[in-house]
Amino acid sequence: MKRWWLPVVMLVAASVEVAVRDDLPSRAGAWAFALAIAGALAFRRSHPLGATAFAFSLATATTLVQHHFELPELGPTSGVGILALPYALTRWASRRDVSIGAAFVVMTWVVSLLSGEMQRREDIVGSAVVLILPGTIGAVVRFRNEAQQRGLEQARSLERERLARELHDSVAHHVTAITLQAQAARAVIDTRPSDAKHALQAIEEEAKRTLTELRGIVGALRDDEAALSPAGGIAELRALSSTLVHVEVGAVGALSPMLERALFRIAQEAVTNSIKHARNATKVHVRLSAERDVELTVSDDGEPGARRGAGFGLIGMAERVALLGGTFEAGPASERGWRVHAVIPR
Repeated sequence: MKRWWLPVVMLVAASVEVAVRDDLPSRAGAWAFALAIAGALAFRRSHPLGATAFAFSLATATTLVQHHFELPELGPTSGVGILALPYALTRWASRRDVSIGAAFVVMTWVVSLLSGEMQRREDIVGSAVVLILPGTIGAVVRFRNEAQQRGLEQARSLERERLARELHDSVAHHVTAITLQAQAARAVIDTRPSDAKHALQAIEEEAKRTLTELRGIVGALRDDEAALSPAGGIAELRALSSTLVHVEVGAVGALSPMLERALFRIAQEAVTNSIKHARNATKVHVRLSAERDVELTVSDDGEPGARRGAGFGLIGMAERVALLGGTFEAGPASERGWRVHAVIPR
C-alpha cells in the first residue's frame, strides 16, 4: 500500500485536471505523461535511481519538445508528484546512485533554464529550492534512521557482552566446583564411601544452582523486566564462604543493585580462578570494605606464577569495573599467591 498510494493520488489529480483544462494541446499526451510519472513513482522505493532517471529524462524530453515546437504545456501540472523522486533518491538509494540520480535532476533544471521557461530570478531560485528541498528532507530522514539503527546495534552488542559475562562468571564458577567435587569423589570412592557420598551431594547442589542461574539468564532474554532485577549481591557474596574461602564484609552501607551485582560477580570469578589455578593454596580471602570508595580484594596463598587462566575471566572483571568508573588490578601478590583488587566509586 505504501508503494501505490502516491501514484494513485497523482493519477486521480491528473484525471481531474485533464478533464477540466481546455488549453492542453493533447489530452492523450497529457494522460501518457501523467501515467508515465505515476509508473515511476510506483518504483520509487525499490528502484529509486531508475525511477528518478526515467521520470526526469521524460520531463527533460517534454521540455525540449515543448520549446522546439513552441507548444503550450504538454503535461498536467499535477505532474508535480515527480518531486517525490528526489526524496526517494536520497532516502533509499546508495550514495553512488544518489550522485547519478542528482545529475538527471540537475539536467532537467538546466534544460528548463536554457529553454527560457524561467525568466525571473525568483523563478530560477524557487525552482532550485523546490528540487533541492525534497532531497534534503530525504537525506535528513535517512541520517536519522541510520543513527537509530546504529544505536540499536550498539545496544545489542552491549547486551551480548553482558550476557557473555553473566554466562562466564556464573556457569564457570559452578562447573569448576562440580569438577573439583567429582575429582574428590573419584579419589575416595573406594576407601571412604561416605566422603564420596558427600561430594556427590555437593555436585547435585551445585548443579541445581547452575540451572537456577541459567534460568535467570534465559528469563532476562525473554523479559526486559527480569533483566533489570539483580541476581547476586552482598548476601550471595557472603554465601561464597567455605572451608577454603573466607569472606569478610565490612560496614559497606547501602549500595546500588548494579554495584552489588558487579561486586558479587567479580568476587565469584576471582574465587573461581583461585580454586582452579592456585597450586597448593590453603585459603582464599575475600574482603569487601567501603569508606569513600568500595574496595574488593580477593587473594590466595597459592604458589606464585604467571597470569591465571586463559579465558575471559580477567577481561570480564576489568570490564565490569570500568563500566562503573573504577580501577582494577590483578596479578601476583607481593609475598605469595594471587591478588585481585577493585576500587569502585559509590
